[in-house]
Amino acid sequence: MSRFALVLLWMVAQNAFGQQAPVQEPAPRPTAEELAFARLPADVRGILAGLTPAQAVQAVQQADQHLIALGIPNPSPDQFRIALRALTSGSSSSVSSASAGATTFPPLSPLVAPPPPPLPQR
Repeated sequence: MSRFALVLLWMVAQNAFGQQAPVQEPAPRPTAEELAFARLPADVRGILAGLTPAQAVQAVQQADQHLIALGIPNPSPDQFRIALRALTSGSSSSVSSASAGATTFPPLSPLVAPPPPPLPQR
């Protein structure tokens, strides 16, 4: 009888240890883009609402580069928001060009051909 009690106790102990709560995996850590997106002001996040965090961070970097190219290395918050809206609007007609192109002398880029000489008047 004691053998039977010992086997029964061993089986109950195995079942008790086998019913431990399942180990929950920790939540995935946020990516660098998600953290950078979370640090943006609420209104800027609203402008970038339709984009993934990676696309939003890229748009912010492009807006910064655009403003630097326009000669505004330290833009005001309003200037930055205007540039970001222009970049994310998708309509190229609302984006103004700051390039002088071939209208300056000498041309700004070696890839832009100089204007042709005027035709002689007769």
